[in-house]
Amino acid sequence: MSNYQRNTSVVACIFTVLIVGAVSIGLVAYYGTNTFNWNINPATTDFHFDSEVDTINDTVTLDIDVTTAGVSVVFVNDSSVLYDIDMQVSNSTLETEGNPTVTFASNTIRLEYTTGKVNVTLGSGVNYTLDLHTTTGGISVVLNEGAHVADITLLTSTGGMSFTMTDKTRLVGDPTFDFETSTGGMSVVVILPSGVGGSFEGVSTTGGVAITAPSWTKITSTHYETHDYDIAIQSLTITAETSTGGIVAVLT
Repeated sequence: MSNYQRNTSVVACIFTVLIVGAVSIGLVAYYGTNTFNWNINPATTDFHFDSEVDTINDTVTLDIDVTTAGVSVVFVNDSSVLYDIDMQVSNSTLETEGNPTVTFASNTIRLEYTTGKVNVTLGSGVNYTLDLHTTTGGISVVLNEGAHVADITLLTSTGGMSFTMTDKTRLVGDPTFDFETSTGGMSVVVILPSGVGGSFEGVSTTGGVAITAPSWTKITSTHYETHDYDIAIQSLTITAETSTGGIVAVLT
């Protein structure tokens, strides 16, 4: 298949993801978290936290635990950036909880707070693992050029997830990506880098799993693998699970 044909197919599949996701319970919950809680325009305060890469030999963990929030993570192709975090918090929350803080110790970037909108930018100078947790709120992660990642865990009790990985991503070892929500839908778009084998399995108690993976092998209706998953130099294993909410995945 030519690059043009492949890209055309991917675009068509992404449109399908967006259309199906827009009407799913999970993404309604996700967008509700990011709009309903903020569209009444309460007084807010913006916070900014950043740090540059120094001498780091080990993988850095991004550990975010926010009770009610929308969390977004993207990467930039800039080796000097360790983290760049913008956070918006309502003033009423600040009165009861105080100011949020971000710490970096033992190769872990940590943010723990109650309510806010969190936008994280990570650089290309180190390898990262991601551990993102919200109780009520959506999570969005985009792995693009500049992303060097190992294991990823995304967990929310009530809220949707959106995950995108391009073939510009550099994987560390044989990573595992785990996505889980109790009530919420998921949109997963994965374009594997060259030479990487992949496995994707989706589980939904109520909502269904829709997978578009024309060049992958169908193991079951909710489990697909590339033909070289067991023999590739690198392998990526993805599991996505929701109790109530649909899962839509596009895999190439």
